[in-house]
Amino acid sequence: MSISVEPASSRCGGTLTDAMRGIVLSGESADLDGELPDLLSRIAGGSRTGLAPEAATARSYAVMRALCAATDPPSVLVHDVHRLCAVHDWAAVAEPTAGALMSVHYNLCVASIVGLSQRPEYTRDLLAELDGMRSVGLLMATEGTTGNDLTSIRTRARYDEATDSFVLTSPDAAAYKVMSTSAYPGVAKIAVVLARLDPPAGAGGRDRGPLHAFLVRIATQDGPVPGVSVTPLSRGLAGGMDYARTGFHGVAVPRTHWLAGPRPYGADADPRRPDPGSLGRFWLTLDCLKLGRILLPSMALATARASLAITVRYSLRRMTRGAAWAAVPALSQRNHRAALMTCLSRVYAATALVNDAKDRWAAGVAEPERTLMVNSVKVHASYTALSVIDECRERAGARGMLLGNRIAEYLGIAHGAVTAEGDNQVIALALGRLLAARPPAHLGRLDAHDPAPSGGAFDAVRLRSLLQARVRGLLGEADRIHRAGGRAPGRETAAEALRDAALAYADAEAFRSLGERIPAGGADATRCVLEHYGLGAVLRHADWYLAHGLLDLQSWNAARERLEHGHRELAEIAQELVDAFGYAPEFLGAPMQDGIGI
Repeated sequence: MSISVEPASSRCGGTLTDAMRGIVLSGESADLDGELPDLLSRIAGGSRTGLAPEAATARSYAVMRALCAATDPPSVLVHDVHRLCAVHDWAAVAEPTAGALMSVHYNLCVASIVGLSQRPEYTRDLLAELDGMRSVGLLMATEGTTGNDLTSIRTRARYDEATDSFVLTSPDAAAYKVMSTSAYPGVAKIAVVLARLDPPAGAGGRDRGPLHAFLVRIATQDGPVPGVSVTPLSRGLAGGMDYARTGFHGVAVPRTHWLAGPRPYGADADPRRPDPGSLGRFWLTLDCLKLGRILLPSMALATARASLAITVRYSLRRMTRGAAWAAVPALSQRNHRAALMTCLSRVYAATALVNDAKDRWAAGVAEPERTLMVNSVKVHASYTALSVIDECRERAGARGMLLGNRIAEYLGIAHGAVTAEGDNQVIALALGRLLAARPPAHLGRLDAHDPAPSGGAFDAVRLRSLLQARVRGLLGEADRIHRAGGRAPGRETAAEALRDAALAYADAEAFRSLGERIPAGGADATRCVLEHYGLGAVLRHADWYLAHGLLDLQSWNAARERLEHGHRELAEIAQELVDAFGYAPEFLGAPMQDGIGI
């Protein structure tokens, strides 16, 4: 087996790298993809190791401010999903904590203000502070004892007619907000705070009240404002992130900072009248957060691609003992090769899925397709990123545990993407329910005839058919369990089948997206990535396909042999495939990339 470590351009004129680069990047942000690496090398260069926690946090805030000053203001970027994600992707790779801070500032805070402000003039001054990074923005939703179950929020907002303002109160310490970006001193902070509006008198006994968002100044450079208590917490996986518990003790919020949303819910809504509906209000308030189900997975995948670039470069140069004790690159070893090439095809497919979602979001995809799309992206891309980074950490051995080699640093971003903007388990179940209620037309009828085993032929058409057949089968299984009373042997509830159907659907959509992004008449190598991903997705669930007669032993063995052949094919072009990510070795700065450094 021949594996080369020569630069891609010297071997094939950059043709393969350029073709794969077209799958990774979006033309709508090409200028940023060209400018940001140099900018970040200047403002985020240098060693990160050995910094005390406070110094690491200060560095991340400085990088965030510099990026904000050099690019479009946050309130502009939130309207352009391609450029918004490009800025966050590059930031997350260069300075992971800065990327995480930015996602809170841009997506959770600024996007919520832009989407929920009753009138632009009401929030213009505070938005200007956030655009100029004179204040850092955050979202305060999660509470100490309820976690990310936002239906259980207990922070109260009482309307005071005498002052035409709202008064925010934490009923007890268990209801204090727990959020990142809230503890670091000397930084002015503005938050979008989720609280329950006390029902007006005579509202029919609704004791909990609907969920609303309020724009609240949390701190100035001198410390928390009166009525706000901030207690720092321990550091998280993203070492520079500052976490705190925040309590509200009679904080007054002007009525103009009530983020009631535009008409028909807001636009000078009267807080003395009953809300149009608690459930409708709940979803209106959270709708602005859906963009994060593209942004966070996009960031996590960027760090997964960086992890793969570092690990593959290391594996091409790290010499190990092969047959007859001959020195061979680690990537020549079967177990090493199979793990990393599987990661490569999965990352390319997930990246295609995310980029497809960016295009559709920018084109204004309507509901319910929009929710179906962002939920698919959220669960698939974030799970893929976490799995890939974890595999890279293991393949890199002890070097992968060193912060200077970046991989361990990226794990915090991926873990955050799995549970932020909705826990993946919950999002997957919601996606399964959407699929069951309105199966997309391209899946075909749920009772459609499934493909029969056909020997060793596994082209793109058959692979897509197999992936879609599993989605249909799991949705049908969930329906049968539901009709039988909600339980069945081998499964606890129909919810498990719906969750599995959601994950299977996301696999199929990633395959579709990757196939559509490969140019007509594309090189065999690009087709190999698609086939490799499809085969891997089928064989990960071979037991299901065998049990349902969609594979037999002959076709199962043929698929395994073809996948192993694909591992070897991809390993021979692994250098080009990671070069296409666009992360030069000097930009990543991981010493292990040369196979010797530590």
